[in-house]
Amino acid sequence: MQEGCGRPECTVAQTGKCLLNNDPATCAEKIGTLVSLGDGELDIEAELTTRLEPPKVKPKFPSSFTLSPDETRNLMSERYCHVVGILGAPDAGKTACLVSLYLLLGRAKLDGFEFCDSRTLIAFEEIARGARRWDNGHIPEQMTSHTKLADERAAGYLHLRLRADATGQRVDLLLPDLPGEWTNTLIDNNRVDRLDFLKSADVLWIMLDGRNLIETASRMHAIHRARLLLQRVATFLSPVTPPVLLVITRLDLGKPAENTLEKLVDEAASLGIKLRIAHLASFADGAEIDAGTGISDLLLHTVSPKESLTKFWEDEEGRDGHRSVLRFRKLGATF
Repeated sequence: MQEGCGRPECTVAQTGKCLLNNDPATCAEKIGTLVSLGDGELDIEAELTTRLEPPKVKPKFPSSFTLSPDETRNLMSERYCHVVGILGAPDAGKTACLVSLYLLLGRAKLDGFEFCDSRTLIAFEEIARGARRWDNGHIPEQMTSHTKLADERAAGYLHLRLRADATGQRVDLLLPDLPGEWTNTLIDNNRVDRLDFLKSADVLWIMLDGRNLIETASRMHAIHRARLLLQRVATFLSPVTPPVLLVITRLDLGKPAENTLEKLVDEAASLGIKLRIAHLASFADGAEIDAGTGISDLLLHTVSPKESLTKFWEDEEGRDGHRSVLRFRKLGATF
C-alpha cells in the first residue's frame, strides 16, 4: 500500500517522498492509500481522482463587429491605441471615409501604411457593402448606408492595426462610426452624454461636406454650423481640446475657396484649438481624383507624434521619432 497525493506532480506514491517535504503520513494533500502497481498496470483510482476543472468562461471566437466600450478598454489595456473622435453632420462623408480607407487597405493601395490586423472586419464589411452595389454600371445615389448603432447610448468602435512604412512601427486605431444626428444634437441641444469618449481622443476629425462650402446658397449656413460645432467641442473638452483635423470631404466635386476655410481657422484659433485642414475624396471623379485621395495624409497627421496633445516628457536628445507609454484609460477619462 502507498500514499496518494492530490498534487499531480507529486511522486510520493512512487518515491515515498513528499514534494513539499511534509511527512507523508500527515500531509494535508494526502488523499488515501494506493495499491502498489506493477509496470504497465493502470492506476484507475489515480485516474479517477484527477479531474479537469471546467472553464469559467466558455471560449468563443470574437464577433468582429464593432467593439463595445468594455472591449475597447480591454484592448487599450494591452497596448497603446490612437482613439479618433469623428464628428460630422449626416451625409458629411464620415462613413464613406471609413469605407474608402478599408477598401484601400484591402487592395494594398494605402500609401505609407500596411494592413496588419483588425478585430472588426465584419463591421467594416457591413458598412462597405453599399459601395459594392451598383445598378447596371451606374453609380448609386447613396454609396454608403446611414449609420445605425445597436446601442443608441454608446459608440461602437472600428479597429485597425497598421504598420507605418516610414518608421516600421505598428499603430492601433480606434475609429467610432457615429450617426450624424449625434453631431446635430451636440450643435442644437448641447447633448454630450454620449460623447464622453471624446475626452480620451488623441485627435478629432470634424468632417464637413465640401459641396456645402462651395455652393453659394449653402456656404454661410455651413460655416455657421461649423463654428457652432467648434464652440461646442471647445466648451465640452475644456480646458484642453485635442488637435482637430478639419476634413473637407468630396474633393472629387471641387475644393472650397481658401478665404472660406480661413474663417474656420480663425474661429478655431480664437477658441485655442490647434486645427489643421485636410481635403479628402472618398470616391473618384473618373478623371483626375482617385478614390481615397487624402486618406493617407489624414492618417499620417493622426498618428504623428507632432500632433499629440501633450508631451509626456521632453526628449532632451532631440530624436524625431515615435515615443509613447502605455496608458490605462477608461473611455471618458485619462489616468
